[in-house]
Amino acid sequence: LPRNLDLEALRTPQSLLHTSKSQPKLIAPFPSHSSSIPPSIQEHAYAISMSWSDLPAELVAGIADRITEHADLARFRSVCPSWRSASAEHAARRRVPLLLLPSQQNSRVNRRLWSLADDSITETPMPAACGRSFLFASPRGWTLAVADDFTATLLNPFTGASESLPALPPSFHDGYQMILRDMVWDRSPDAVMVSQGKGAFFCRLQGDGRSWTPADLSPPARVGSITYCDGTFYLLDKRANKVTAVDGATFAVVVAIEPPDLVMPDRSWLRESTLVVSSASELLLVVQGGCHRSKGLFKAFRADRGSLAAGWSEVADGGIGDRAVFVDHARGFCVEANGVNGVRRNCVYVASAHEEANANSGWGDWGRYTVSMLDLDDLTTQNLSHGNLLKCLHGRQRPSWSMPNLH
Repeated sequence: LPRNLDLEALRTPQSLLHTSKSQPKLIAPFPSHSSSIPPSIQEHAYAISMSWSDLPAELVAGIADRITEHADLARFRSVCPSWRSASAEHAARRRVPLLLLPSQQNSRVNRRLWSLADDSITETPMPAACGRSFLFASPRGWTLAVADDFTATLLNPFTGASESLPALPPSFHDGYQMILRDMVWDRSPDAVMVSQGKGAFFCRLQGDGRSWTPADLSPPARVGSITYCDGTFYLLDKRANKVTAVDGATFAVVVAIEPPDLVMPDRSWLRESTLVVSSASELLLVVQGGCHRSKGLFKAFRADRGSLAAGWSEVADGGIGDRAVFVDHARGFCVEANGVNGVRRNCVYVASAHEEANANSGWGDWGRYTVSMLDLDDLTTQNLSHGNLLKCLHGRQRPSWSMPNLH
């Protein structure tokens, strides 16, 4: 098998396919020198047909191991159940977030994705992002791209799909684009919700005449992250650790979850909160704190999505088990540490960016991306910003985690 498999090579001419109501049958073509073979044998050979799903599992797994693009692997696994099963191990190894690195030139079609697994940087074609200065990824593959004139586009770098959105509301506009840099968002199958830090707006994706409508949050809440799951948007006020649940269809507030009881040692401690939908039935609030005199503090709180009004309960052992939490400025999400994807269990991976002073102007015009890993077993932090990631510069933009959908 070739090292770089072209999936077009797997396509079979229609003349070689026998179509039935069950599924296509692949009939092996007879070689050109078949004139020396008795007709009876030729007829028997042509009568032998084989389904795509009958390919040996070892062969299918070998092909999957040579597929480098996430989109190609997703299409490959959708062919039939036997191909999905045979490529499961390869998909598990690839089930690790990629870090979207905003480009210094917004006119570029290709954008960069950094792999935590091997420190590689892939140039991924994103035609819909051309001319878009700001890119915000998400754990479901979709990316929100925003231009300097505040027009917005939804795009999926792994499938090539895209949808146009109206220009963001005037409250997002400022001369230095600081509000835009810090905006947060998420999407449901039917709508997109965004926030510039106070209140939120939604845009329905169905029907004509798309526009941004303020969500009915009374009083307007401070919003530090937006997370969607199973019909509900969860808005986190990072300062107060208060979560507001908003119905994904009516955009009315369902319930406000009061903050957990949390006492920091003293006011010199810095605190960062992250809301995670850790499973279909559970919310997780991760609170980190620290100062220069201590190695830090970590607490995790759990809430039952079926009874949110009951509030938070502290996770007894302070850990998150065989999972890892990936955090950027917009949100956090859980990833299974399955033993083959290189993700370490009971750890928090944090992506951020810091500015560096320009030698000529003295201003922080450019900076570098950083990724750190907090081990919750001993609360030690490891800097993962090395190699190729350290070479990448940014222009006042933040990186964000993207999770390819390989199902």
